[in-house]
Amino acid sequence: MATTKSKKRNVKKTILQILGGLVIAFAAVMVLAIGLFLYYAWKAPSFNEANLRDQLPTKIYDKNNQLATVLYMGQRREEVKFADIPDQMRNAVLATEDNRFYEHGAIDFKRLTGAVLKNITGGFGSQGASTLTQQVVKRSFLTDKKSIERKAQEAYLSYRLEQEYDKNQIFEMYMNKIYYSDGIYGVKTAAKYYFNKDLKDLTLAESAYLAGLPQIPNMYNIYDHPEAAEKRKDTVLYLMNRHNRITQEQMKEAQAQDLHANLVPRTAAERQNIDQNDPVYASYVNIIKQEIKSNKEFKGQSLSDILTSGLSIYTNMDANVQKTLQNNVDNLAVYKNKDQQAAATILDTKTGGLVAISGGRGYQDVVDRNLATDPHAVGSIIKPILDYGPVIEGLKYPTSTQIQDESVLDINGSEFRNYDTLSHGNVTMREALRKSYNIPALKMFQTSQSQLGYDAPANFAKKVNLNYDNPELGPAEALGGGASEFSTTQMAAAFSAFGNNGVYNEAHAIRKVVTQDDQTITFSHTTRKAMEDYTAYMITDILKDVFTADGTAPGMAPAGVNFAGKTGTATYGDEVYQKYNLPSSAAKDVWISGYSPQYTMTVWMGFTKIAQYGENSFVGHVEQALPQSLFKAVMTEVSPIDGQDFQKPDSVTEIGNELQVNDGETTKQITSSEVKTEAAGTPVPAASVTDTPNIPVTTDLPATERVTTEVMTTEKPTTEQPTTEPPTTEKPATEKVTTEKVTTEKVTTEPPTTAAPATPVPTTEATRSAAPVTEAPKEKAS
Repeated sequence: MATTKSKKRNVKKTILQILGGLVIAFAAVMVLAIGLFLYYAWKAPSFNEANLRDQLPTKIYDKNNQLATVLYMGQRREEVKFADIPDQMRNAVLATEDNRFYEHGAIDFKRLTGAVLKNITGGFGSQGASTLTQQVVKRSFLTDKKSIERKAQEAYLSYRLEQEYDKNQIFEMYMNKIYYSDGIYGVKTAAKYYFNKDLKDLTLAESAYLAGLPQIPNMYNIYDHPEAAEKRKDTVLYLMNRHNRITQEQMKEAQAQDLHANLVPRTAAERQNIDQNDPVYASYVNIIKQEIKSNKEFKGQSLSDILTSGLSIYTNMDANVQKTLQNNVDNLAVYKNKDQQAAATILDTKTGGLVAISGGRGYQDVVDRNLATDPHAVGSIIKPILDYGPVIEGLKYPTSTQIQDESVLDINGSEFRNYDTLSHGNVTMREALRKSYNIPALKMFQTSQSQLGYDAPANFAKKVNLNYDNPELGPAEALGGGASEFSTTQMAAAFSAFGNNGVYNEAHAIRKVVTQDDQTITFSHTTRKAMEDYTAYMITDILKDVFTADGTAPGMAPAGVNFAGKTGTATYGDEVYQKYNLPSSAAKDVWISGYSPQYTMTVWMGFTKIAQYGENSFVGHVEQALPQSLFKAVMTEVSPIDGQDFQKPDSVTEIGNELQVNDGETTKQITSSEVKTEAAGTPVPAASVTDTPNIPVTTDLPATERVTTEVMTTEKPTTEQPTTEPPTTEKPATEKVTTEKVTTEKVTTEPPTTAAPATPVPTTEATRSAAPVTEAPKEKAS
């Protein structure tokens, strides 16, 4: 009996011990679990509003405040407010994702219990029970990795979220964050992308499809998996009926509807490039990004963060001009092959506002270099700035200034010639610039250096923001070679100062930026008086002649519009001609910069790589005039025929066809004499000035002839060797002569002119630098 009682006590004691052990073990597990939860919560990302912010697109507006394009930056998303989400869509989402959303807290423990049991039998992560709140947290703070740590952090952050925001706000967050495949985020964007509808206009079937798509977006993408998409739609409709959110009749009617009825047709290419929907604006967007990064208000922020914060950017773009420019750059018949490229900038002549820009054929932002902002050798379009502008500005020379032309001009042992190798006697400044002769340009350049200071040409250029590292320029720069390399945007801004009474405005795209919280950020740009109004007007009046029969671009200005402009051509170094067997008339870069009272447009053309035998070069005057064709095509289409002309200032007097400054020289004669230059310190032919009566202009060469020429620099000499050039067959009675240079520096030169035929034909400049010679220079002509 005693033994039986003893046994009972032992069993009872054992049971109590087991229960106690279990309680202790449970408590230990709970303590451990709580401790682990607290540890994971402590390691969780900080809860802040910035992480909850969605990527919002940047909207770009044109000069008329009309929406031009939208930047999505990889996440195409349009934000929707809770009040604008129809009940039909809300019910579809709730029935599918979290039917008890408005009844439970941050975590639905009822669903969680079922999910835990599933995870125990199927392995962790086999079943989820995330509420909408948890999904918002996951997409804002965490990754998709399934682990105990992430689940603990998700629970903690979900609790924090529901402490800070109400249910409607969280629901709105979810609807804007969710992913719908093909780079589409947010239900509003998805409705537009798949069905081209506002949310309120979706059918029940379409709403059901969009509500079910985010569970496995790529699997249910209707473009790739139409049958799976239809089944997913039917499942959502079933759930809506099961949770009493629609009737059975509504369910069956919607399940019978084909989603393809209103589906937007899209090719695979269109779906892959959904963020590149406005290629005509890509070049302009590139400039916007550069200006954004330069604004102090955005200092320290990444460009990605800036452009996904919902900015509204108001620009100087004329959307129609931008489309016209890019379409012509892409499609105009002005290309020899796929390696030829073009770039152009169009500015408002009076303000410097960037009206339009093209960075190249088929330009893609990020992928391609913006050739409109890359520097290129400018050739003779630099002459008004380095050679003629300074003497008008500082010495007040009239346009009738007589310049003694010469067949050869020796500078420090380097010989320079006109493109036709002839002397034209005494020519006026007007004729010399209109026909782009080399010798008169160099004499004007030397005159400004000798009488105004050796840095006078560089200082004049600096005022229009064309900056040289070394202000003591040589003849190479004076003719557009050497360090004379600038972009189409820089040259357009410089030329616009001539058309704006001497006032320079830096090219600028952005007027203002408005942030998501309605803060306005202003953008400033450089504006200054770069030259006297008489200089600007007198240069402009001469450059208007460039488009006449005796100019280098006859007939290439739009009819009925007053344009002034300058053409330019740059060539290769002599070793390149030899290496690639290039024709002597081959050119590397070709330009035109023209301006009216409304627009200034600069065009550059070149090649992405060199090829043998001139295949990737501009050979002859027809090919070298290709930028003129692009210029005329675009300006003809966009320029209004309003009769506007450049207004003569009171500081200028007109005498016959020529102009002079009121208190300036009436007649000037530029000859050649022995003086010392600061650069070389040795006697060289340089320009001198004497008063002289007007001398009739003489030209020894018919305007129909065209020849190219080489120019030299005054830089340190090297050994010389003769060069040989193949004959040119461009035109009868046309010869091409090389001049020797004593440096290996790249040089550019003058444009040939053509007489005005019954129908004007554009002409261009062609120049090249000769190889160093080892003996006395020898002329070679074809």
